[in-house]
Amino acid sequence: MAASVARALLAIKRYNPSPEQIDGAILAAINVTLCLASGGSDRVAEGFNADVAMSGRGFGAAR
Repeated sequence: MAASVARALLAIKRYNPSPEQIDGAILAAINVTLCLASGGSDRVAEGFNADVAMSGRGFGAAR
């Protein structure tokens, strides 16, 4: 697991945020991880963000 995601999960456990804040923390950590893994290309993270935005809240829901 990427260090940024692990830190986000620790912060979530420590501060017990609302569900909306949990989503934001995890998405931010994933974006940081993608940007770092791609050598600083923000296009990778933006592609991920576009996929999430297109999918909406039903992302990954069983149909």
